[in-house]
Amino acid sequence: MKTPILAVAANTMVVAASYTRAITNLKSVLLTLGAAIGAVMLVWGGIRFAMSFRQMDQQGEHQAVYTVVAGGVLVGLSALVTALT
Repeated sequence: MKTPILAVAANTMVVAASYTRAITNLKSVLLTLGAAIGAVMLVWGGIRFAMSFRQMDQQGEHQAVYTVVAGGVLVGLSALVTALT
């Protein structure tokens, strides 16, 4: 009489573990993707800043700084969430 209950409980545990594994994999992919996009934004912002500085374009410098800050935020948030989980 106890065997069917254990079988159902074990089956539920396997299904729950499967969903948890899928969510963990999705989280790791999204964090890696966010960090990679942030790194690209940091590099791109640095290049844009150098080009704008060379041409004495203040508006371009401001936009480049915003790009660098956005990239830094993405990389920082990815690192923070990875460290907390």
